[in-house]
Amino acid sequence: MKATLKTTAILAMSLILTSNIFAQSSANASATVTANLKKGLSMSAIDPSIDFGEIILTAGSAQTNSVATNVGAKFEVIGHPGKAVNVSFANAALDNNAWVLANGGSTGSLTFVPSVEQTGGNSSYAGASAVTSGNSINLVNNSGDGYLYLWVGGSIAIASNQAHGDYSGTFSVTVAY
Repeated sequence: MKATLKTTAILAMSLILTSNIFAQSSANASATVTANLKKGLSMSAIDPSIDFGEIILTAGSAQTNSVATNVGAKFEVIGHPGKAVNVSFANAALDNNAWVLANGGSTGSLTFVPSVEQTGGNSSYAGASAVTSGNSINLVNNSGDGYLYLWVGGSIAIASNQAHGDYSGTFSVTVAY
């Protein structure tokens, strides 16, 4: 029995040693490498102003004046085709401080309430749809780039006792992936 155990042990040891002798000395595996490069966003003001023109104040009468989106400011957004962008904007404050500094008189302020529309990848004002701040809109593919056109008009409410002068301010719109 002792000889059988000894023989079994020797046989087991030789199998272990033999299997190590025939083991591979190297091994390899592979992995797929990917990168999704997205075109960065750019935005430019093609028509950069919203002009209410001359407004004649009528004493004691409040009024609201508007500029239609198709004749206001126009912005072009370029980015990755099909990628959604979030559009955000807010009311803008206007004042006549520079005019009062140059000419005297009373300072005043107005609030510009924007009206924003988009025409997707169409650079002409056709098929426009309203945009609410916070809307997500997909950029339209045009030769491998994504486009979005934003059109901005809006209104100002003029109080019955509004100070006269030239009012100005800045309206900003932001797009982000």
